[in-house]
Amino acid sequence: MLQKIAPILFVLLFASCVKDVDFDQAEDIAISPVVESSLIFFDFEAAQFSEPTGTEIVVEGDDLELDLFNDQFFRDNLTKVEFFFEVTNSIDRNFRADVTLFDANDQIQHAFAIDVVPDGNNEVEVTHTEVFEDALLEQLTNTKRLGFVLSMFPSPTGIPLDENSIGNIKMRSKATLFFLIDNE
Repeated sequence: MLQKIAPILFVLLFASCVKDVDFDQAEDIAISPVVESSLIFFDFEAAQFSEPTGTEIVVEGDDLELDLFNDQFFRDNLTKVEFFFEVTNSIDRNFRADVTLFDANDQIQHAFAIDVVPDGNNEVEVTHTEVFEDALLEQLTNTKRLGFVLSMFPSPTGIPLDENSIGNIKMRSKATLFFLIDNE
């Protein structure tokens, strides 16, 4: 039986079509990974914006070091960055979130604001996406520090927030980094 099948396999093996393989194609490979990372998160209750004296606290701030852009890999392969912010407010006050990007000399590279207008004590959600491409991407890669300031504006009724005030203001944000990695 093997003697009858062997000649047929031999003919099929040498008569089959074979396409040349171009191993130089491996040099043309480019990948485009996307990486997401958390940026800023907070959840403040309305009562946290009061002091024992009843005086409203109108500003909260924080800084975030951004030294990852010092890496040559980021400078060579980063094509776009998106900062996404989602702010949820159920405090009956206007808020503004100011985001400022600073270079190593504390010079402002870029700044933007997110305004959150209340709807009584109903929950309001505001989203904002800041896109960095081309010249803005270069400003971002020069950034060493992100400054964040949350400002609360006074009540139109003049009634200050106290330990019994209701509501929250929450923010969550993320950075989405887009890369193009090729072998050129």
